[in-house]
Amino acid sequence: MKKIKDKIEEMESILIGGHVNPDGDTIGAGLALLLGLRKKYPNKKIDFTLQDEIPKNIKFLEGINEIKCSKNIDSKEYELAILVDSATLERTGDVADIVKNMYKINIDHHISNPNYGDLNLVKDISSTSELMYNVLEFLEIPIDINMGSALYLGLVNDTGNFAHSNVTSETFNVASKLMAIGVNNNKIVNDFFKSKSMERIKILGKALSDMKFVSGKKLVYFYLPYETLKEIGASKDDTEGVVEEIINFNESEVSLFLRGEPNGLIKGSMRSKRDKDVNAIAGLFNGGGHIKAAGFTSSLPFDEIVKKVVENL
Repeated sequence: MKKIKDKIEEMESILIGGHVNPDGDTIGAGLALLLGLRKKYPNKKIDFTLQDEIPKNIKFLEGINEIKCSKNIDSKEYELAILVDSATLERTGDVADIVKNMYKINIDHHISNPNYGDLNLVKDISSTSELMYNVLEFLEIPIDINMGSALYLGLVNDTGNFAHSNVTSETFNVASKLMAIGVNNNKIVNDFFKSKSMERIKILGKALSDMKFVSGKKLVYFYLPYETLKEIGASKDDTEGVVEEIINFNESEVSLFLRGEPNGLIKGSMRSKRDKDVNAIAGLFNGGGHIKAAGFTSSLPFDEIVKKVVENL
């Protein structure tokens, strides 16, 4: 971490970036870093950018309006890029083009990360937000309530509110320290998990009604064509959580959610209850993530994707 600290102190302009279809962890880790660096280095130019819109159920975070859309970023204004929670540089979408000629620091928790940065801090722990807590401590930046709330959101996002097997005693230790500074667990969990749009509820209902089960592989899957998404009047972030909900079927061990994209590609998300390695399956489509949670994008038709998944489970 000393090399990361030295590089941050050396550079006068810093751009933080995260992955496409941003979730609570990439936003939580990136926003906490943004607020912390601006507090410690008020004379530096520091921004946080994302390609895609911020999900509605994350907009409650203080400081969220400081995040800039990538189309409004001029790469010439920055010397250093810090990519958070992004398993590959390509996963950042438009941001990858913006930062291609910058010195890059890669801070992530995905085991599939190929260490694409000039400096890499990649650790297999619960979330990038847990890792970012340690980074901020090393940088000697006091974590205030707004930074703490962002980090806590990242923790609950990637641990399923501390229900997944990636939770360790250190994860609880970090959560406890954040609550000690005043982070409101009840508010964050309610705003994030329990504030759903009508469209999101309709999509979940369709998923639970139409999902299919491959008993021999203990796989439950659901495909949502882009046309159906538009008919419902939903956005991409209204599909968040579907893959976690369908795996609740008691006979399943793996879930697969496939969502059609406007460009004709299909976005896949996978989850595993026990020992099935979905990171390896996602890798067949040039995706990745974690053993129990992974994703990919494919140009194959949905039925061929399902066939390939079934064959390799």
